[in-house]
Amino acid sequence: MDYFEQLGVSRGSTTIEIKKAYRKLANKYHPDRNDSSDAKEKFQFIQQAYDVISDPKKRSLYLKQNYTVITDPREIADSFWQSALS
Repeated sequence: MDYFEQLGVSRGSTTIEIKKAYRKLANKYHPDRNDSSDAKEKFQFIQQAYDVISDPKKRSLYLKQNYTVITDPREIADSFWQSALS
């Protein structure tokens, strides 16, 4: 699942919007407040998503890694071999 979807925010959200969404979900699924069996797992996913998309550097890497549009497969192969051989 996409980190932005987990927090219920768009990819263009500000850090303030991301933080608000995180706090809301963290309060809802915190294991001390929620007795359901999957609350702990959901809370961990929410924390992981927040850690990645709240930090601008990690967020940009995440967006590049997960949403790269490949137009020509040869470009990927060329860049792979250049980085492998250097």
